[in-house]
Amino acid sequence: MREITQEDYERYVRDHQELVFRDRVGRRKIIIKIGKKHRIRDYGPKGFELEGTTVWSYPRRGAWATHKGDYRGNWPPQMARNIILRYSKPGEWVLDQMVGSGTTLIECKLLGRNGIGVDVNPACIYLTRDRLNFSFRSLDPSFPETVQRTYVGDARNLNEIEDASIDLIATHPPYASIIPYSKERVSGDLSYVHSVDEYVEEIRKVAEESFRVLKPGRYCAILVGDTRRNKHYVPIAFRVMQAFLDVGFILKEDVIKHQWRCKATPFWLKRSIEYNFLLIMHEHLFVFRKPGEGERLERFKESMKWW
Repeated sequence: MREITQEDYERYVRDHQELVFRDRVGRRKIIIKIGKKHRIRDYGPKGFELEGTTVWSYPRRGAWATHKGDYRGNWPPQMARNIILRYSKPGEWVLDQMVGSGTTLIECKLLGRNGIGVDVNPACIYLTRDRLNFSFRSLDPSFPETVQRTYVGDARNLNEIEDASIDLIATHPPYASIIPYSKERVSGDLSYVHSVDEYVEEIRKVAEESFRVLKPGRYCAILVGDTRRNKHYVPIAFRVMQAFLDVGFILKEDVIKHQWRCKATPFWLKRSIEYNFLLIMHEHLFVFRKPGEGERLERFKESMKWW
């Protein structure tokens, strides 16, 4: 892991005014401008309420603070906010080890949590630092001073993070050979793994590191989706769930997240009728819990590894 600080970001934007990502679905480059002052109207959503069911749906993606939808594949800030508020407290440490465009860390900054963002792609870290480059001061006198740390690193080897030091993990990993997240292939980028078996095996390594760095009794939330090959459904999400159970996690929740405004939908809607298959319009948010020290695990045997 190599830390990218605010000072590193400031040096970088002196010579770079844009970041380039690749969109395999549209076969085009995505260029995101950085280094400009953010114009922020709101620092939080209006009328926000915590989700109370296992189906979450956001027809309109949140756009408060510096949240944007220009980075393909990032999760809605409403989802990150729900996870952080429900499973952590102010002043605690939240980890997103596949941080992407920084949605989780933006919410950490706004909600008074310390954040650690890791990504194998350096461009993602500079984008995250750009999105964090705004001033925010809460009117609440008890609002804690927090830090947001960012690292270029691999989610399978979090060597700068100590055992049992993280209060919450909230992350959205890249999908297997669906949406590449880097302009050129980056070593360790899971979005370029085509084999489902290989992808699940690499995610299992992510699960092992997650289990190691998370405090006992605390939660790990991971959003994953499925795919379709040869006109048949490929249940990647449930295999990912098994990988996390296999390393010792307990399944707390399985939330269905309704997908809206998928960029490939118009094209594939026509194909779905022509070739007789259904479009996948949902993802799974699995919330796992690391067992507490000395906990009687037989009570949770139906929610743990069963094979």
